[in-house]
Amino acid sequence: MTGASAGDDAGGAPDRRARRLVPSVVAAMVLLSSASFVIFPLIPSLQGSLGVSTAEVGYLAAAGFAAALIAELLVAPAADRGHARLMAVIGVALVAGSLGLSAAATEGWQLIVGRAVGGFGFGIFVIAASALIVRHDHRRSGELLGRLGAAELAGIAVGPLASGLALTFAGPSAILAVSAVVVLVALVPVLVGFREASASTAGGRARGGHGHPRTGTGAGGDATRGDGDGDESIGDDPHPRTGGIAAGVLGFDGTDADRSLRFGSSAPRTSLDLLRSPRIVGIVLLYAAVMIPTGAYDGVWPRFMADIGADPVLTALSYALFAVPYVLVAGWAGRLADRRGGVSAYARGMLILLPIVTLYGFVANPFIATGMGFVESTGQALAFIGAAAAMAHAVDPARAGSAQGLLRGIGLGAATIAAAVSGLAYESGGALLLFGGTAVAVAVIAAVGLLLARTRRAR
Repeated sequence: MTGASAGDDAGGAPDRRARRLVPSVVAAMVLLSSASFVIFPLIPSLQGSLGVSTAEVGYLAAAGFAAALIAELLVAPAADRGHARLMAVIGVALVAGSLGLSAAATEGWQLIVGRAVGGFGFGIFVIAASALIVRHDHRRSGELLGRLGAAELAGIAVGPLASGLALTFAGPSAILAVSAVVVLVALVPVLVGFREASASTAGGRARGGHGHPRTGTGAGGDATRGDGDGDESIGDDPHPRTGGIAAGVLGFDGTDADRSLRFGSSAPRTSLDLLRSPRIVGIVLLYAAVMIPTGAYDGVWPRFMADIGADPVLTALSYALFAVPYVLVAGWAGRLADRRGGVSAYARGMLILLPIVTLYGFVANPFIATGMGFVESTGQALAFIGAAAAMAHAVDPARAGSAQGLLRGIGLGAATIAAAVSGLAYESGGALLLFGGTAVAVAVIAAVGLLLARTRRAR
């Protein structure tokens, strides 16, 4: 037996497990995302049957965001200590349990509790999945995070559409109960495919990968590099030469990533130390800015659509159509982020997103609002994936779970605040106050984030 064939035999099983990872992550994410969003088209019906106020609708959305925030800030580092698979299993179980609680609810506060349980479960699942795929192939982290985002949006399309159509022949409680059973199917891909990459495999991909030499230039050769004086612009640099600015923040060197991939006891138990870097703060603000619309009108959207004349089927269809462009462009957006830098992809998304959010405040036709959501989705894809890729490129892959948890956690904090005030804003000032205020907040926070994310420092 030759050395090459021996190596193939020795590495065959790990390679097969690695190939199962991304399809398993995508399949499980579609199921969990679908389940997490089935409740939104049911909200007008639940308002009538349970006496839920519009303000409580905002609290319902906020509960999910707040619980996911806690999960992604406090539990996320466990994904960097060898517990990603267990986190995913627990996440699936919690989402299923939350749907069961919601199905049995007889008062509005019980729906809020159920949503909080589901938000926590979804939060730990997403971080586990993000950590695994970033370490699976760090050089393609933007593209792989794009696939994860596409799967999430595909679930957002399927779940609300299915529950909206099901309302024609079933009640909200029955729909939620069936969804609780269906989401348990996600345990199959989790148990089959969620495996941590070995240190040698991950290290090989990080060093060789897909045409990205250690100098950090992308396949297209157009990454922004230093100015010759030892400085470099991380904001649009897809693959920093240092292996990620978290290495500089934490004192890692090139070998620490491999040790962390074996989950040594020295792995930090919190992600907040990453905020010592102004550029990490900037990337976090970028993600927080684009999360504000999600918090501000995800929960109120069914009420808004009903007020401008939409029936439950059109409301459900608006969610589905919103997801279509995101799913179609997510892979391209991730490759753009890998080639040109996450911040560059983000800025392109903002140019699309901000005008659409502003114009919602002036729309009085549900079909026009649905069409605008179709356009907004492309901007959301570029912005979300750009920010996530910027963080993946900036931080050592050994801390991918902590970094993505920090990003999503603070983003969810922004979404929680937006969701908590969204119902009150809509009740007091209507669509103009809700969407106009959202656009202003997004523009200000994104501008500050862009300034910080493009700062320069000596290597």
